[in-house]
Amino acid sequence: MIATDHEARSRFGELVKLQMQGRRFLDREQERRLLEEALMRYGLKLDEASGVLRAAAEQDEIALEGELGRSSGQLLRTMADRRGRVSREDFAKAVAFYRARAGSGLTEAEAAKRVKRQMQELDLQPRPSGRLIRTRRWYRAIEA
Repeated sequence: MIATDHEARSRFGELVKLQMQGRRFLDREQERRLLEEALMRYGLKLDEASGVLRAAAEQDEIALEGELGRSSGQLLRTMADRRGRVSREDFAKAVAFYRARAGSGLTEAEAAKRVKRQMQELDLQPRPSGRLIRTRRWYRAIEA
């Protein structure tokens, strides 16, 4: 490890801390911009930049959307039935999990949109709900 590599990593770490001030959640676009900055401006490799970013997020207890997406995806797969359908109640639990991990950085509607997008990426379907007429209206009402 050359001193300039250590210096570049340190400077990038300070930039990450500055960008994360006052935040509890970092979405994929913000995460990508920071990583591009590390590659282009500081000459770091992607693995190094990602490590610095994750370490800073862990230290300041900031949720990264990429990490949160993986864990919420596993939760959704676990809650889905054998036909790949998620019930309305389980969807609400997944949204609550997402919001709890993201902190106060997301509203319930934003978390529901992200969980819905996650379901679509995982090719999971909503389970119809209702007493007399079972529909998926609850799922369609969430704006993607």
